[in-house]
Amino acid sequence: MQLKSVDIDMIARSLLTSLISAIFVSMLQLIGSPYFSFFGILIFTCIFFCFYLVIASPLQIFLNQRPKKFSILYLAIYNVFSGVITGIVAMIFGIKNPFHSSEFYFLFIMCAFLFWIVDSILLQKKMNKH
Repeated sequence: MQLKSVDIDMIARSLLTSLISAIFVSMLQLIGSPYFSFFGILIFTCIFFCFYLVIASPLQIFLNQRPKKFSILYLAIYNVFSGVITGIVAMIFGIKNPFHSSEFYFLFIMCAFLFWIVDSILLQKKMNKH
């Protein structure tokens, strides 16, 4: 597949998708936590934004070569990448086997699902045929 050119509008919408997804995931992650505060949301948003920016945005731009709103295939792809990255990060932070934790599955599915929703709304535009 030959890649289309990436314009500044696509990059801006990808950055916005990453930021909105990071804010939502941060808020959901901290609800009910003793660390729930504006500062906590800000810190978690920065962390999640970095991961979305480095990992999800390039994947998102690649998938936008064939835009499809609310594609189940795209959700599956986001889930696979989210699961792998969340597992690696969990192991880096000392969790020996995160795959036995329901929190692990909740986190990676939530990260992928929220990104997919925001991506489908903001970035996955149907191409206009002239």
